[in-house]
Amino acid sequence: MATWDEIQEARLSEVLELQKVHHRLLAAKAQGVEPEPADVEVARSVAATGLNVDRINARDDY
Repeated sequence: MATWDEIQEARLSEVLELQKVHHRLLAAKAQGVEPEPADVEVARSVAATGLNVDRINARDDY
């Protein structure tokens, strides 16, 4: 069984990965280019869940 620290670290990794996708999407928009299809698919799947990433409590290092 996973420890609380392992669960917390896994969740943090997920959040940081979503932040990377978010930054890449914003960069593509700012540059006026089409974003990577994989990033768009991740954004769609996250949006479909109705969940929001808590940007206040999530670190911005990646």
